[in-house]
Amino acid sequence: MKTNRKVIILGASSDIGLSIMKIYSKKNYEIIAHYNTGNKFFFNFLKNNKNITKIKFNFLTSIKKIETFFKKKIFKNCSILINASGLIKELKFSETKLDDLIDILKVNFYPGFLLTQSLGNEMNKKKWGRVVNLGSIGVKFGGGLNNFPYSFSKHALEFFPSETKEWTKNNVLINTIRVGATQTKLHSKLPSKNLKKRVKMIPMGRMASTEEIAEFVYFLASDENTYISNQVLSISGGE
Repeated sequence: MKTNRKVIILGASSDIGLSIMKIYSKKNYEIIAHYNTGNKFFFNFLKNNKNITKIKFNFLTSIKKIETFFKKKIFKNCSILINASGLIKELKFSETKLDDLIDILKVNFYPGFLLTQSLGNEMNKKKWGRVVNLGSIGVKFGGGLNNFPYSFSKHALEFFPSETKEWTKNNVLINTIRVGATQTKLHSKLPSKNLKKRVKMIPMGRMASTEEIAEFVYFLASDENTYISNQVLSISGGE
């Protein structure tokens, strides 16, 4: 059965983004899948699913171009926004320059901010909407030693403007998830990352699967979530 709701997934080609997309595709949602570079798993999945429209855009461009991008008609009438965009620059706080910080914010914060602004007003008028931002458990601990810009940008997703809190009366619910260490290809590619040491820090003794994160995202963005809004929620194995 096809649902009449449309979901936009920012960063849909990431490992977590792909797992989220699989849930929505299985449930026959109309999906707008944003990506930058993509990968073979992402493109192979799209080939077999007709209810997905892919849209490519690199947020590492001018602010004007980013704002223009989100004015496209394709984003109209989306009732669910999943912000899974993520860019990491391995930099310490003392090494970070403003240009580095701006680049990270362009990917990790600005897109979610702009779409929440535009789609939120539509959702409020229609009296139903869901926004889920994927943050980071690292914010809880001041971020890792070598990823200050990433943690800073994810911390910005935990700020809920008072205006958006007024939307809850019209069933528009906005939440941010502090995502814990997850089994993704990104972790294995970071040169400074010692995964065995990282796992030892998790009380449950293991990393999350992308499917576990995706299921939690789907719950928060569904009708099953009837009373959770403007919250920062952790899925991090007890950290």
